[in-house]
Amino acid sequence: MPAFRYKAVDSRGEAVAGTMEAENLLGLERLLLEIDYWLVEANPVANHQNRGRKVSVSRRELIEFCSAMSAMLDAGIPVIDAMQTMTEETANLGLREVLQDLSVNLEAGVSLTAAMERHPAVFAKQITNIVKAGEYSGNLGTSFSEVMRHLEWLDALIADLKQVSIYPASVLVTVGLFVLLLFGFVVPTFTGLLEELGMRLPLITRLVMSAGDLVGAYWYLFLGLPVAGWFVLASAYRKSESVALAIDRAKLGIPIFGPLIKMVCLSRFSHNMAMLMRSGVPMLQALSLTTDLVGNRLISRAVREAEVAVNEGQTMTSALRQYSVFSPMLMRMLVVGEETGTMENSLEHISRRFDEDIPRRIKRVMSLLEPAIVLSLIALVGTVALAIFLPFMQLLGGIV
Repeated sequence: MPAFRYKAVDSRGEAVAGTMEAENLLGLERLLLEIDYWLVEANPVANHQNRGRKVSVSRRELIEFCSAMSAMLDAGIPVIDAMQTMTEETANLGLREVLQDLSVNLEAGVSLTAAMERHPAVFAKQITNIVKAGEYSGNLGTSFSEVMRHLEWLDALIADLKQVSIYPASVLVTVGLFVLLLFGFVVPTFTGLLEELGMRLPLITRLVMSAGDLVGAYWYLFLGLPVAGWFVLASAYRKSESVALAIDRAKLGIPIFGPLIKMVCLSRFSHNMAMLMRSGVPMLQALSLTTDLVGNRLISRAVREAEVAVNEGQTMTSALRQYSVFSPMLMRMLVVGEETGTMENSLEHISRRFDEDIPRRIKRVMSLLEPAIVLSLIALVGTVALAIFLPFMQLLGGIV
């Protein structure tokens, strides 16, 4: 059935806009009139996968939306009334338009899941699948509560990752600019003075002077190449599956950071699988949805191939055991879950264990990283200072 992007007004003259399926324009107008909306304008939508305009909705706004919907639905308020209440209370104009569209579609008899699927930029696929499971089971309030828990977990995880990535990145950028300043301006100043003395310079001084000349002549390359290299790698990562696979494999092998990255990816796998299966999503569908949520192409490929193996009759543990990226602890817990028939509980325990281990691992990484950066900076400044002052010390020794 074709979809139409429409604009309409209600009995109070307030404008609404959204997307609705109908046989034709007359059918769309009839559907809107049945719920007391008058059609103003409508246009066919060619791409059903991205029907509404893109809106900016923060994770915190989605958490508040799911929390309020869960509370109202658990209190016995009908979903249409709850959605209309959220539409009136939402401050984000983009989200308000999306919720208005959900309300209109609900009044027209469209399921909440189908209405949410028309806004993939706001409601991710795993969210709509949890809501679908709640609609089928009659526990829609519980489903929104589950989505809220998931978004809060994701918010906390991203905050932890920012803690471990922003600090070293900012320090490395600062150190890089300091090195450019040191070798591009400070060292050349002393180089001219030392050359005027006409004395034989120590090896360390000659090396530092050569480095200063190199940086002074090609400073723009030292600034531009890292940025250009970053953009090239990011573009290749998006466009080439083999390049993305190689980069993600290399990430897991980085000293200190590699084990942390792997732990975060496995935490995403176990948490999303537990959330989906606990909400009533079948295992095969849960594996399919989790494939793109782990954050690493190597682990995603393992999950995708495990999905194929499970579909062919294998157990999930026997399928995952073929890949070394899954930790022994995770595999033992999954085996217990399969043997007892409580896979979602085992996945929940694994996820909780990772939630406890990741902050500890981040603190351990920071405790190793901070002194390493400080010592490296001291060694660099000390080397340059020695290279500069050693010739003056030799000269003073000769004078004495």
